[in-house]
Amino acid sequence: MDTVAVPVILTILLVVVAWRVVFGFNKDLVRAGAWGELARRSLPFAGITLMAASLPIVQGSGGSVPIIWAIGFAVILVVFRFVSEPAGERKASRAFRKGDYEGAATLYRKLAEEHPLARHWAFLGAALGAGGHNEEALEASSKAVELDPQYGLAYYNRALILRNTGRRSRAIKDLKKALEADLPRRFKSAASKVLAEMQKK
Repeated sequence: MDTVAVPVILTILLVVVAWRVVFGFNKDLVRAGAWGELARRSLPFAGITLMAASLPIVQGSGGSVPIIWAIGFAVILVVFRFVSEPAGERKASRAFRKGDYEGAATLYRKLAEEHPLARHWAFLGAALGAGGHNEEALEASSKAVELDPQYGLAYYNRALILRNTGRRSRAIKDLKKALEADLPRRFKSAASKVLAEMQKK
């Protein structure tokens, strides 16, 4: 096989895999038609695609060109990664991870009001639930379900709150819906485990 053909084929494969990853993690944005938000979250993959596409050009260059290329793309990738996630979302998820559920809820509420996406309402529901505001958490999670009935994380969050407040049959229904909907793999295994435990009782 031609030495030029190998990098071209690898670049095409990288592009296909990268864009499948983008769409796989952001199906809710596709369903909502939030193309600007999807484009923003695609920036790191766009940077990787540009890097891969320009690699065959740089390979034949000598001197300091490969070093400048590598440093230039390192900077581009860091900037694209930083810009791809809205600052409010970064702050909210950081507050949630630190256990500042009140702060996270405030930030997620602002995000949900500015950009009424199912993910923002679901995250608001999770923060409110973690902070002990169960009824508000149920309302936020239900709003997420209403906006996108295929967003599995909203069902999962709501199921956990329902379980914690003793509403077992509704929690089981939501867990089943979460497993049928668009739910990331790590949450699928957690939902399956919680559902199996609840059905034993």
